[in-house]
Amino acid sequence: MTKKEYLLKILEQLEPIWELAPGLEVVVEQWDLWDDLLNTLLDAVESGIHSAKDEVSKQKMKKWLDALQKMKSMEEESRMEDEKDLEELDKLLDNF
Repeated sequence: MTKKEYLLKILEQLEPIWELAPGLEVVVEQWDLWDDLLNTLLDAVESGIHSAKDEVSKQKMKKWLDALQKMKSMEEESRMEDEKDLEELDKLLDNF
């Protein structure tokens, strides 16, 4: 499952309790800038939690917010590892 598919799955599950979910699904399908998209979704879900009508909906949205935050954390770790790898490759190239 790709990251985009994962986000779409989260939004699909939020549809019954969050009126913005269907619109955000369209955005996810069209958006190419991953970091901007993830940050936008995090902000939107967090805002949705505050406007949720009942505690069950709030808890479900918090669960999905946690999943999105974990995804963002994993992305940041991956980016740091990639940067480290690129630095090592640069050092190898400097030796030629």
